[in-house]
Amino acid sequence: MNSYKFRRLALWLGVAALLAALLACATSTTATPTIPVSEPINTPTTAGGDNIPPTTVPTVPENTQTATPVPIVHTLIPGEPPVSALSEITDRNSSTLASEHRANGGDSFTTNLFERSFNANTMDIYFQDLDIIRTRLSHDDLWVYVNISLVGQNPAGGLPEDYGIEVDLNVDGRGDVLLMASKPGPKWLTDGVRVWVDNNHDVGGTHPIQSDPPASTDGYETLIFDQGIGSDSDAAWARISPTDPNSVQVAFKRSLINDDEKFTWGAWAMNDSMLNPAWFDYNDHFTAADAGSPLVELTQFYPIKALAEVDNTCRWAVGFTPTGNEPGICPVPPTPTPVLPGTISGIVFDNGINGGLVFGPASMRISGANVRARSGGCGSPGSVVTTATTNASGFYSLTVPAGTYCVDVSPSPRPTDHETGPQSATVTNGGSVGDVNFGYYAYLGIR
Repeated sequence: MNSYKFRRLALWLGVAALLAALLACATSTTATPTIPVSEPINTPTTAGGDNIPPTTVPTVPENTQTATPVPIVHTLIPGEPPVSALSEITDRNSSTLASEHRANGGDSFTTNLFERSFNANTMDIYFQDLDIIRTRLSHDDLWVYVNISLVGQNPAGGLPEDYGIEVDLNVDGRGDVLLMASKPGPKWLTDGVRVWVDNNHDVGGTHPIQSDPPASTDGYETLIFDQGIGSDSDAAWARISPTDPNSVQVAFKRSLINDDEKFTWGAWAMNDSMLNPAWFDYNDHFTAADAGSPLVELTQFYPIKALAEVDNTCRWAVGFTPTGNEPGICPVPPTPTPVLPGTISGIVFDNGINGGLVFGPASMRISGANVRARSGGCGSPGSVVTTATTNASGFYSLTVPAGTYCVDVSPSPRPTDHETGPQSATVTNGGSVGDVNFGYYAYLGIR
C-alpha cells in the first residue's frame, strides 16, 4: 500500500470513529420518540397466532378547559295570579299554643297530616315561617298559581325554608307531582324550584295516605325540572308575594300536569333537612314512635322526634265537588238541608142545627174567618206565628216552617154552643198538613 492510500484509509477510519461516538452520545441523551395519539403501540398475537386488538392511547386534548355553562334563557314569566280562587284550604295555626310547646291540633300521623312547625325533642323553638294557615289555588290559560300563607316570616327575615305543593292527578291518594321551592325571593325566579314525578306510582306505599311502614318504595324518583333545567326552562317559578310578605307564591305551567282539569292538591312547608322526595309518603318512612307527635294528649308519642319542622295541609279538589271519600281530602261539611216552607190548610164551615162538626156536602162554608197558628202544641201554645183569612169557599192556608203548631179560629165566626176547638199540627220541612177543619152548629136551634 502506498502512502497516499494509507492516509486516505486512516482518514475514513477516523471519520467512522467520530460518527460512532456522536451516535452513541445522541442515543444516551435523546428521549424515546412519542407515539402518535390513537396510533397502535403494537400488534401482539396469541399463542395460536390470532391477532389481539391493538391497544391505543386515548385522545386527550392538549389544552383541556372547563366547559362554559350554557345560560338558561327564559321566554315566559308568570304574571299576577287571578283574583278569584278555584280551590282554598285552611290549616291550623299553632302559634296560639306554641308557648306550651305543642300544636293546636291538625296532626294525624296515620293519615299523613302533619302540624310540626317546631324543633325536635324539646319543641321549645316554634318556626312561624313553617306554619301554614291558608292556601289558595287559581289558574289562567297558561299558569296554575298557588299562594301559601304562613303565620309570619323568619325572625332573621324572609322565608328561608322549602315550600310547595303535591298534586294527585287521578285522585287515588297517591301523589303524582311534587313541586318545592327553596328560599324564594321577591321576584319570580326559577332558582331553587324543583319538580319531581312518580313514574312508577309507588308514592304512598301499599295503602295511599295511610301509614304502613317500613316502606320499600322510592317515592318521587324522577326529577324533571331543576331550577330552569328541563325540557321547558319556564315550567315552574316561585316568589314571596308582593302584597303579603308572609306568603309564598308558586306558579307552574298547566302543561306540567297535562292540562288536567280535575285533581286534588295540598301544600307543604319544611326545613331543607327534611325534604327528601324518596320519603313520600312520610308516614310510610317513619313509624309513629320514631316520628313522635306534637299533641300532648298522645303521651306515648309526645314530643315530636325524627319528623320535625314539617307542616302540610289536607287536600282539596279542583274541577269537581268532593264527596269526602277521596283519599286525603279535607273534611267535607255535611250538605245543609234546605229550609223549605210547609203549609197547614183546611175549611171553616157551619152545619146549622144539630149538624155536628164533620164537614159534608150540606155544610155551609164560612168566609172571612181568621185562622191563626201559634208555636208549639195546644197543650202549651206560644206566640202567634202566622194568620190567614178564609176565602169565599171557607178555605184557608197557613205557610209555616217545619215544626209543631196550635191552630185555631179567633175570634169565633159563629156565636154557637158547639164548635171545633184548637188543633195541634206538626209540619215537616216542606211538608203539608191538610184537613185541619173547624166546624160550628147549634143544638136544638138555640143559638
